[in-house]
Amino acid sequence: MGNIKRLPGDSCRHYALGHCSYQEWLNPGYTRSWRCQVIERWESAFDDFLARAEGFGVEQDAVPDLWNRQFQRLAREVFHCQRYVFEPGAPALACRHQAEGVCILSQPKCHGRCRHFERDAHENETK
Repeated sequence: MGNIKRLPGDSCRHYALGHCSYQEWLNPGYTRSWRCQVIERWESAFDDFLARAEGFGVEQDAVPDLWNRQFQRLAREVFHCQRYVFEPGAPALACRHQAEGVCILSQPKCHGRCRHFERDAHENETK
């Protein structure tokens, strides 16, 4: 009898770029170290902005315009993420490794089929 080899998990619904999103799927946002660093910084900047706006008594009607201008400056800055890869046509951050606020590369590596394997519903549509 030959050696048993693991099969690739690329037809599993939890597979993304060689990583397994099963734990994130079970508990979205629970593991903070998997969150996208850039989005985390943007959220922190927004929280700081709101606190300053409230502290200065800025009218609520002016807040969206002020935040829009500040965010335009923030979004032009370098992302300071070594994992960032531009993905044309992707929303907001446009990073190939980001999905729903999570860095795919931070999640555990996929080692092949496992007890959490679930066939990807989209795989049948593409074949």
